[in-house]
Amino acid sequence: MTQSGGIDRAWVANIQRYSVVVMLVAVVVVFASISTPFFTASNLNNILLQSTATALAAIGMTFVIVTGEIDISIGSLMSLAMTLAWMFSVIPGAEAGQQAGVSAWVYPVGLLAGLALGLINGLMIVVLRINSFIATLATMFAFRGIAWKMVGSSDKAFADSPVLFLGRTELFGIGLPIYLVAISAIAAFLVLTRTPFGRYLYAMGGSPRSAVESGLPVNLLKVMAFGVCGLCVAAAGLITIGRVGTLQAGLGNGFEFTVIAAVVLGGTSLLGGRGTIIGSILGAVLLVVIDNGLNLVNASVYIYDVVKGAILITAVLIDVALLRRLGASARAA
Repeated sequence: MTQSGGIDRAWVANIQRYSVVVMLVAVVVVFASISTPFFTASNLNNILLQSTATALAAIGMTFVIVTGEIDISIGSLMSLAMTLAWMFSVIPGAEAGQQAGVSAWVYPVGLLAGLALGLINGLMIVVLRINSFIATLATMFAFRGIAWKMVGSSDKAFADSPVLFLGRTELFGIGLPIYLVAISAIAAFLVLTRTPFGRYLYAMGGSPRSAVESGLPVNLLKVMAFGVCGLCVAAAGLITIGRVGTLQAGLGNGFEFTVIAAVVLGGTSLLGGRGTIIGSILGAVLLVVIDNGLNLVNASVYIYDVVKGAILITAVLIDVALLRRLGASARAA
């Protein structure tokens, strides 16, 4: 019975791990069969570029969700971090509303701003002992309001700013954002799977009570996880404004839901304790593939979110069913 249960648990774990791959392959096959331009090198490269911002933010969100927490402020965090980066990097003499000259300080300022805002989220949760959903809901409104006040209602152009270098430069025919995601993914994978910090994060999500009883510094770990998330979201923001070429007043609106959907599609449990970096990245690519494919077949814009919502619900239902199977197998063993 034990052996049978062990085999069953391994089978369930493999299904959870590769379900996003199966969904991605299925969607690619469908769109490739009904749209000739879909499966071309240029379009596939475009899909990868479009998914980089979501993928980077999903990497950071994975750190938070594996602990059993959540951050719904990341869209507003991105907006405020990029606003601060723009304000502190504008070359003196540039007038509001015109193409502003921006120095290379936009990179360190933006990343530090994202890190700081992420740490603020974490500190609010551990110091004030507020539920992470409520705390980040509050900062979502606060960050957005501050960003709107600072940037105003008009877009801020970057002209020939160094920030365009990251978003638009290619190396060997591949955009720099793709390299950045690859490097970030490798680093995050190693941190989560090969360091005590990563193992502690999984332990916190798997059993918060046991983590406390084991003497783990749970408060510090939570703050650090939110800091990593803020840093990754800021990097995603730098890619976004670099590709678009402007700082838009509505930057990041709804971004949090896209990122959380990507992480969940990638197999990360909202209850914590389980999730992978590669799964989150594949979830981000899957969402972009859906948008791209629907655009190529000239589908109604109103159907986009319906399709993504249906796929997300399906993924969650499969996850719940597999978890029940795993629980039944454990009890039988």
